[in-house]
Amino acid sequence: MLVERKEIEKLLVLTAALESGLIDALGESARTPAEVGRLASTDERATRIVLDALVDVGAVDSAGEGGRQSYRLSAEGRRRLLDPGPDLERNSLLHQANKARGWLELPHVLKHGAPKERRRSAGSLKSFVRTMAEGAPEAMDEVVERVLAYSREGNPQKRLTLLDAGGAVGHMARRFRERGAEATLCDRPEVLEEAWEYQGEGAAQLNFHPCDFTEELPPGPFDVIYLGNVYHIYGPATNAEVTRRVFDSLGPGGSIAVRDFVLGRSGRAPMFAVNMLQATEEGGVWRESQYREWLTEAGFEDIRIIDLDHSDNQLVFGRRPH
Repeated sequence: MLVERKEIEKLLVLTAALESGLIDALGESARTPAEVGRLASTDERATRIVLDALVDVGAVDSAGEGGRQSYRLSAEGRRRLLDPGPDLERNSLLHQANKARGWLELPHVLKHGAPKERRRSAGSLKSFVRTMAEGAPEAMDEVVERVLAYSREGNPQKRLTLLDAGGAVGHMARRFRERGAEATLCDRPEVLEEAWEYQGEGAAQLNFHPCDFTEELPPGPFDVIYLGNVYHIYGPATNAEVTRRVFDSLGPGGSIAVRDFVLGRSGRAPMFAVNMLQATEEGGVWRESQYREWLTEAGFEDIRIIDLDHSDNQLVFGRRPH
C-alpha cells in the first residue's frame, strides 16, 4: 500500500475537532454529545459521530451507552491537544491540515507554475508560527549547542550577541538566551505580537525588532545571525541577497548559521520541496553547492555544512573574516 489511509483520516478528524471547537468544549468533566454540541455550536448527530471517531484514535474516552453516553478527553488527548508542554501538537496538526489543503491544489500548480493566491487567516498564522515551537526539544537543543560551539571557537566563554532572523515566536531565541547569548528576535510585526504572547513573562528577556529580513536587518554588529528554516521560503536571488545582508550586519569574526533541508543530504528534502511548491512563489530546497556559492560570494570563509543527529535538517556555517 503506497498510502496509509487511516493516518490521513486521523489527521482530518482531529483537525476538524480542533477547528470546530469540539476539543475545547470537552473540558475537564464528561459531557454528552448534546452538551458538547451546545458549547461548540455544532450539530448533535455530527458531534456524536466525530466523538466516537476520536475515541477510536485514542484522543477521547467514553462511558455509558446510548443516550447516556458521555465523553471526555483522554490523558493522551489532553497531553497532545490541550495542555502546554513538550508533547503538545495542537498547532502542528492545524498546520498540517492547512498544508494538505494546499497540496490538493498541486494540479493547478503543475499547470501554472505557482500556487493560487491565498490569504492567511489570523488563526492559520497563529498555528503556523506556533508550530515551529512544537518541534522535538532535543533537536532544537542540538542546534543551539552546535551554533554556539562554532561561534565561540577560540573564545568559549564569550557572551555572544545573537540575532534570530525570521524567528517566529522566539522559541530558539529563548534557548540561545538561556545558554548565555544576548538574543534579538527579528520578524514581521504581526508575528512578533504572537511571539510576545507566547513568551509570556520571558518576553522581557529578549530584544524584539520588527523587520522583513529579506529587505533589512538590524544594523548590529552581531556576533552570530541565525536563520532557522527560512531559506526554503525564497528563491536563489533572494537567498543570495539575504546572505550578503547578513554579512554586513555581522562584526569581524561573526558567524552565519542557517538551518534547513539541504538537497542531496536530507532524506526529507525532495518531498519538502513539493511543500514549498504549493506554498510559495519561488521557494524550494537548495543544494550544498548553492549554499557555498551564496556564502562565498558574500565574503564568508570557513564554510561548513553538517548533518544533525536529531533531525533531518542540516546546519550551514560561515564566518566573516576578522
